[in-house]
Amino acid sequence: MGFFSRKKDVTPKQENPEFLAVVAKWDVFLDRIKTRFLDSLVDAEEALLSNLEESDYDIQPTMTAWAGIKSQLMALGEKIDTTFDEKVKPQMLQYKEHFDLLDQRAKGAFLREKIILKGLRRFEIVLEGKISTRFYNHAVKFLNEDFYCTQCSAKIEVRKDLFRAHYVSCDYCNTVNTFTPNDKISQIRWVVDNIAKFQAIEEWDAKIKAENELNEMPTWSRNMDITPHRVALEKQENADKAFWLKYFTVRAMFLPEYQKTIEHDIAVKMRWFYEDRKREYNF
Repeated sequence: MGFFSRKKDVTPKQENPEFLAVVAKWDVFLDRIKTRFLDSLVDAEEALLSNLEESDYDIQPTMTAWAGIKSQLMALGEKIDTTFDEKVKPQMLQYKEHFDLLDQRAKGAFLREKIILKGLRRFEIVLEGKISTRFYNHAVKFLNEDFYCTQCSAKIEVRKDLFRAHYVSCDYCNTVNTFTPNDKISQIRWVVDNIAKFQAIEEWDAKIKAENELNEMPTWSRNMDITPHRVALEKQENADKAFWLKYFTVRAMFLPEYQKTIEHDIAVKMRWFYEDRKREYNF
């Protein structure tokens, strides 16, 4: 008979050229958004660090400017969704059904979530760390200025690691003086958090990598072997602990009063991890 041996036609169905043209425009748009985002990060760092120096290290206007730039960068992610929903999808629906466009929407979601939002999160740690480090190096110099007793005018040494008003006794006449730091010195406590995060950026990267690896695993259910998930959870636990240990250790270098609370502070930060693990994996 012969017809049972006929081969099925597996020639790929040709896409509508007009649909492919819309896809190409969508790809070009996404590429431009990505390029604009990455270029903006470089420009932002250069401009803000220059602004800090030009303002004689008045950090508040610099951080305010960064907040505005950050808002604009986040708006790029929103523009991706808006452009697809209002312009791209209506054109594509002329040739495809809604469910056939999921991969096209996914392109935008990947750029928004993986490149813009996650990239911005890490960039913020680095940028604010650099700004805060430069501010600290400038402000801490004021602690070297002479401070004299209000009673006998003898020179008094003040602490180099206490960036707030505090009492200082005169070694000559025993008068208790109040040392009131200038605005820049008092702001040092505020920037230490940024410096500590910045100095722990390698541990931060390892922490995020471990989180991503766990999130990419199949959702665990009670009929599955939990061993792979346990391994991934242990890796994330260790990475989280390493980050917080580095962060709190660096913070205590600048603010020794926190030296004794490092273990407690790590435990507080890790509490969410253990609660989440118990809820999701029951161990």
